[in-house]
Amino acid sequence: MSIVTYLQAAIGIPLFYFLVLPKILAVLPKKAQFLAKSIIVLLATLIMSVAGCLISIACALVNKRHIINYVVSRFFGILASAPCGVTYKVVGEEKLVNYPAIVVCNHQSSMDMMVLGRVFPKHCVVMAKKELLYFPFLGMFMKLSNAIFIDRKNHKKAIESTTQAVADMKKHNSGIWIFPEGTRSRLDKADLLPFKKGAFHLAIQAQLPILPIISEGYSHIYDSSKRSFPGGELEIRILDPIPTTGLTADDVNELMEKTRNLMLKHLKEMDRQSTSSPVTCPAAAIKADAKPIEDAAVAGKTTATATQDQAAVKKRRTLKD
Repeated sequence: MSIVTYLQAAIGIPLFYFLVLPKILAVLPKKAQFLAKSIIVLLATLIMSVAGCLISIACALVNKRHIINYVVSRFFGILASAPCGVTYKVVGEEKLVNYPAIVVCNHQSSMDMMVLGRVFPKHCVVMAKKELLYFPFLGMFMKLSNAIFIDRKNHKKAIESTTQAVADMKKHNSGIWIFPEGTRSRLDKADLLPFKKGAFHLAIQAQLPILPIISEGYSHIYDSSKRSFPGGELEIRILDPIPTTGLTADDVNELMEKTRNLMLKHLKEMDRQSTSSPVTCPAAAIKADAKPIEDAAVAGKTTATATQDQAAVKKRRTLKD
């Protein structure tokens, strides 16, 4: 292949991917669109994993390991979101510089990767379940990027991992991204699963602030149960950091509840269903409409009764006379 051909491919493929492909996907039937976009996200994840390994090695060679996750997540965010028609409204992005910190974010589905792709900060690593270590390329990339793997089935090893995580954070002046719900919520309303304590133990041990990030419910963008993936705008809020200076292990529960309540408050504020125009209840409408009729009927009945009473009195007076 000639240089011209390579240049045409280098220019033509990105133009098609970012400009033409989104328009094609937007007009596909609902199920076909869902399948096509899901495949694109899967391919973007695979590409990100392979590219992430190369980026990790390159960053390590120039002593820039702290930006590995930041660079790769942004790369994935652009690669997956653009053709799928997903855009973002980020509130409080300037707070991402409050580092190092323990980042906690709500966990809805596998599509949370797009949230990471848009707001993942520098100087931050991921805490993930040990099983991800064995995913082809993804596990290798996460290992190279200093991800912290937790063995949920082995409590002793989990504690050892968190202790090591605190040591690594202090050594590299880095933070950790954690989903405190522990698993995907898949809830059909604005709510959170109960939080696990690990993130808050870490924050107190390291005396680092909690940095809450909340993503609105995105069933309007992606809903696997309905095979729907139309895309749209996703709001993400970065909240004020919650300090842990001076707190001890006795304060874990209070810190956890405080964080959860704050995140839930913002999640409900962003809920599109609760903020949409109220729908009149059919039963209430019927009852409301029926009330004037009932009142009129009662009034009519009262009038008729009064007329009958007057006629009876008149008749008695006539007979008496």
